[in-house]
Amino acid sequence: MTETYPVAIIGGGPVGLVSSILLSQQKIPHVVFERHPSTSIHPKACGMNMRTIEIFRQMGIEHQVLEQRAPPETVSRTAWYTNLGPTGLEIISRDAWGGGKYVDEYKRASPCPYVVIPQIRLEPILLQHARKLNPHGIFHGVEVTDVEEVGDHVILTVSEKGKTESRKVNARYVVGADGGRALTDQLGIKWDGEKDIVEMVSAHFKAPISLHHPDPRVFITWFIDPKQGGSIKTGYLYHLGPYPSTPETEEWLFACAINPDEPREFTAEDMVKRMHSTLQIPNLEVEIKSISHWRVNSIVAERYRSPKGRIFLVGDAAHRIPPWGALGLNSGIQDAYNLIWKLGIAVRGECAPRWDSLLDTYETERRPIALRVAQTSLHNLRSHSSVMDRALGITPQNDEESNVRALQSFFTPLDADYDARRRAVYMALENLDSEFHALGAEIGWFYPDIDRESQCPPDHGGQLLPNGELDCINYHASILPGHNLPHAWLERDGVTLSTRDLLLPDRFLWLTSEPYYGERPEHDLVRVEQIGGNLGWRDVDGTWAELSSKQGVTSVLVRPDGIVAWIGKKHLKCEGTENGAPLDYKL
Repeated sequence: MTETYPVAIIGGGPVGLVSSILLSQQKIPHVVFERHPSTSIHPKACGMNMRTIEIFRQMGIEHQVLEQRAPPETVSRTAWYTNLGPTGLEIISRDAWGGGKYVDEYKRASPCPYVVIPQIRLEPILLQHARKLNPHGIFHGVEVTDVEEVGDHVILTVSEKGKTESRKVNARYVVGADGGRALTDQLGIKWDGEKDIVEMVSAHFKAPISLHHPDPRVFITWFIDPKQGGSIKTGYLYHLGPYPSTPETEEWLFACAINPDEPREFTAEDMVKRMHSTLQIPNLEVEIKSISHWRVNSIVAERYRSPKGRIFLVGDAAHRIPPWGALGLNSGIQDAYNLIWKLGIAVRGECAPRWDSLLDTYETERRPIALRVAQTSLHNLRSHSSVMDRALGITPQNDEESNVRALQSFFTPLDADYDARRRAVYMALENLDSEFHALGAEIGWFYPDIDRESQCPPDHGGQLLPNGELDCINYHASILPGHNLPHAWLERDGVTLSTRDLLLPDRFLWLTSEPYYGERPEHDLVRVEQIGGNLGWRDVDGTWAELSSKQGVTSVLVRPDGIVAWIGKKHLKCEGTENGAPLDYKL
C-alpha cells in the first residue's frame, strides 16, 4: 500500500526542517526526505536576523540557539585589513549586526537579538527538535528522484541509499526545499536574474587565528591586497566556534574569488597556499576540514507554485541570494513561515478549493521580497570593489603598481592623496550600511497586497523612501496592514512577554484595547487578547499605545505569521458561519 501524507517536504536543510517543525506545531502529519546522510558539513550561512530568531522562539528552540551562538562581543564589528601578518595594517573598521552603537536600536525592535550561529551548529538543533515532534517522519539518505502531480495529490518517487528499488509516496501538497538542486528545473520553472557572477571557493579550517588578530570584536575580516586584485579576490575570514573558543579549538571560514591563473578545483594544498598568501601569518598551521566551490547567483524562480498547484518552492529552491548581507537563509525561513500556516488551513479545510486563492498569496507576497533581496545582496557584493576598493584608489583599470601605490597613500600622512583617501574611505563605510546596518531590510519588509482597504499611507509609515524604495537601513515600526506586528513589552499577573509571543502557529491573533463585557468572543481560527483595562495586558512602557495612536485604531487582526491583516475601531465578529467565513475576506 502506498504511503500517503498531507504534506511531503523535499529537502532536510534548515528551511525544510523549519517547515517540518511548523507543520508539527499544527499537528499536521508529514514526511521529510533529505538526500544527504546527515546535516551540513560545510558552514554556509551564519547571520540570523531578529525575525528568524523570533520564529525560533515561537518554535521553542531560542534557548538552544543562543547557547550555541557566537558571543555577542565577538561579532559586533567588521574590519578591513591588508593582512594579519607582521606587515599587516588595519584599513578601517565599523560596528555591525546590532553591535556597538546599534545595540539600543536593535533592542527596541525585537524581543530577540541578531544572532551569529554557523549553519553547521544550527542544523543539528533544528533536526533534533524536528525529530522530537515528528520522530518517524524524517529520513536522511533518501532522495526524491521524480514528482508527478495527479489530480488532488502528488506522486513522489523515492530512492533510498543502498537500495536498488525505489518506492512511491503520495502527498496532497509538497514543499520543495531541496536547495534548488533539481526540483525547480524539473518542474520547468525558469529563473530570473544574474547567474554565475563570481566563481568562489571557501574552506572550513582549524587554526589559532585569534592569536594573530588584533581585534577580538571583529566577526568578518575583509582583506585588500592590490597584488591579488582587491577585495573579494583577496578574500575574507570569519570565525565558526565552537563557542567558547580557544586557540586550540577555534575554527574559521576563509573564502575568496578564484583568480584566472588558479585551478578551478582547489585541493587542500591549493587552499592552504591561497590562505597563506592572503593572511601572511608566518608558520601558521592549518587543518582543512572541508572545501566548497560555489558560484555567486542572484536569481529568483519565475514562480513559487507549480503549474498544477500542488508543489511550493521555498528557500534556495525559490531564490539564490548572494551571501553579502546574510539575507538568503533568513528569507528562506520566512518563506516557510509564510507558507506553512496557509498549508495548514488548506489541509484542515473540508473543501480545499476555497483556500486555493489563499495558497496563491504565498507567491504574490514572498516573490517580490526575494527580487528585492537578491538585488540588495548583489549590490552589497559589488560595493566592496565599486565603493571600498575605489575609495582606496584601487581599480581594475589600474596596473598593479598603481594600485599598490594608491593603497600606500592611505597610510602615508605626508602623501598628497592621504586626506582625500581617508575621506573617501569613511564615506564608503556609510555606503556599506546596506550590508552591515540594514534593520529595515532585515525586519522592515512588508506585503503591500494585504492592504485591500487602502489603510496604509503612501510611505507605509516611513518604511518607503520618497522614491518608493524600501528604507533598508531604518526600521519604522507600525501596525499597518501587511507589516509585521511590532514588538512591545506587555505584563499581566507577573508575566512579561512581547506582543510577538502572543502569536500562535495555527490561529489569528485579535488584539484590542477595548474591554469586553459579557462573554468573551472565541473562534477556532482566532485568539483574542486585550491590551489595557483591568483584565488586559499592561502596556509596560507605552510602546503599544504610541503605535496604535499613530493609526487611531483600537483593534488589530494579526495572521499566524505575525503579519497585520487588518486594523480598525471595532470588535471582531467571530460568531455565525461555518469554517471561519467571517475571515474569508481577510484571508
